Amino acid sequence: MSDLAKLQQQFMNLLQGESSDISEQIAQQGQLNTQQRLSIYQSAYKIRLRAVIEQDHEQLGIYLGDDLFEMMVDGYLALYPSTHTSLRIFAEKLPDYLAANTPFSDYPILADIAKFERLLLSTFDASDKTLLDVSELESIEPQQWPNLLLKLHPSVQLVAFNTLAVESWQAIKQKQTPPEPRVSEPRFWVVARDAQRRTQYLSVDAQEYRLLSLLKQNTPFAQLCQSCLNELPGEQIAGFLITKINQWLERGWLISE
Repeated sequence: MSDLAKLQQQFMNLLQGESSDISEQIAQQGQLNTQQRLSIYQSAYKIRLRAVIEQDHEQLGIYLGDDLFEMMVDGYLALYPSTHTSLRIFAEKLPDYLAANTPFSDYPILADIAKFERLLLSTFDASDKTLLDVSELESIEPQQWPNLLLKLHPSVQLVAFNTLAVESWQAIKQKQTPPEPRVSEPRFWVVARDAQRRTQYLSVDAQEYRLLSLLKQNTPFAQLCQSCLNELPGEQIAGFLITKINQWLERGWLISE
C-alpha cells in the first residue's frame, strides 16, 4: 500500500469510528489540538451521512420523530458505514436494518416505509427505454402470440406490504395523521415512471400483481393465459389480457424490444 493510500485509509478509519493512528500524521497548528481538529471532521462526516438519510427518507424521519431517527442513524452508521463513492445508494440497506434491529423491528411498517422510499428513488433513477407502441402489437401474427414476451420498463418495481406503509407515507406527506399500520390482507403496489417520465405509484389487485411478476420472469403470453384459468372462463382470458396490456401501454410500463 502506498503512503497516500495508507493515509487515506487511516482517515476513513477515523471518520467511521474505527481505530486509527492518523493523529501521528497531523502537524500542530492553531488554537485547537489535534484531537479537537480531527473530531470536527468526524462530526461533519456523520452530519453529511445523516443528511443523506434524512433527504432520501423524509417521511420515515417524520414518522419516527427526532429521537428515534437519531437512534436509527447511529445504529445504521455503525453497521453499514459508507463504502461507495456515490451517496445515492448509501441508505439502500436501511429497510434491512429496520427489519432486523430493535426497537424498529417491533414495528414492521418502518421497514416497509423505508423500502417504499427506496423504490421511489430506484424508479426515478432507472434507465430510459423506448416504449412499446400499440402498432407493434397489431403487426404481430396470430400464430406468434403464444410465444410473445412482453418486457416491463426498467422503472417498474413491484412490492407487496402487510402494513399500510404507502397510505401512511401519503398521510405524512400531506401533513395528516397516518392510519393504523397493520392490515389483514397484503397490499400490492406498482412503482413506475409513466409515459411522461413522472414517478408514480399505483395500487393493484393480486391478479394484476401476479401477471406483472410473471412478466418480470420473461413469461410468454400463453403461460400468462394459463395462469388465469382458475379465475376466468377460458374464452374470456385472451380478451382480459389484451385489455390489461392496453392499460400497461397507456401507463408506459411496456418497452419495445
